[in-house]
Amino acid sequence: MLCFLLFSSEKATKSINKNLNDKEVSIGQEENLASTKKEIAGNSKDDMKIKFSDLTISMKDYDLSWGDEHPNDRIYETKQDTVFFTLDPGYMLDQPFKIQESAFDEIELYGQYEIKIGMNTHQDVEESLCVLEDWKGYASKWSKLKIDREDMKFVYIESKTDYPINFTIEELKLAVEKHCGPEWSNEIKNVESVDKSLITFFLTKYVYKIKAKNSQTNKVIEKYIVFYTPTSC
Repeated sequence: MLCFLLFSSEKATKSINKNLNDKEVSIGQEENLASTKKEIAGNSKDDMKIKFSDLTISMKDYDLSWGDEHPNDRIYETKQDTVFFTLDPGYMLDQPFKIQESAFDEIELYGQYEIKIGMNTHQDVEESLCVLEDWKGYASKWSKLKIDREDMKFVYIESKTDYPINFTIEELKLAVEKHCGPEWSNEIKNVESVDKSLITFFLTKYVYKIKAKNSQTNKVIEKYIVFYTPTSC
């Protein structure tokens, strides 16, 4: 079962480090988070800008926690090539974006997602899902997404329902004890097989790669936008 909160009822130790066009992007390590500078701007509440050193992207803030965390900051400025956002519960993808520099007249969009193992519980707790963040996982291959140059969107990335994540019940028990704590570990201590455990496959993040080309100069740049999915409603 793929836990895909509110978005779909069907929709875990490796960091994504894939190579596309001989360029790698690692999104599994928090130390690579872009150092940001936030400025106050007079945009409308639903609009925000991502300002890279050589590209500016404008997008809606409908389903991001950014608006709650930085109500007066509508510009995310970074010198890195990757930016990170957290989606709100109840999020929807297929949100529009625009590239402000008209010189980049050829745009390609690629998508990737990451799956981790999650552990459900019968305990009376605020969050009934514990995601094994630093354990086994699955990163999909990059897929080229179809976009309309006049109406660009972060197109929904189709995910499959079976993942090559192999582990034994004993490995799972050790991981749950380490990541979730004794209460969660006690809940599965007598479980004899993975099939009888309370695991779920949880989609933890979407990664979008924007490849922009200036056909006059043949300059090509690549930017990455990571959306972390929420674990609670």
